[in-house]
Amino acid sequence: MAKPDYIICLECESEVDEFTWRDGEIRRASCDVCGNNDPDAFALPEDFDQDFEDDDLEGEDDDYLDDFDEDEEDEE
Repeated sequence: MAKPDYIICLECESEVDEFTWRDGEIRRASCDVCGNNDPDAFALPEDFDQDFEDDDLEGEDDDYLDDFDEDEEDEE
C-alpha cells in the first residue's frame, strides 16, 4: 500500500500529514492539536470514514426523539 497523504488522529479527529509510514502501517505520528503520539490511535482516511459511517447515528435518533418528547410534555 502506498503512503497516504495524511492520517486522522482518533483522539481529536484532526488531519496529520507528518508521520512515519513503513511496510504499510503507521510507525510514528504526532498530532499537533492534541499531542497524541500513539501510532495505534491514528487511522487512514478511508478507515476513519468507514468507522464513522458504521457508528453514525446508531441509537442517537432514539435519544433525540426521547428528548423531543420530554420537551413537549414540559410545555403542556
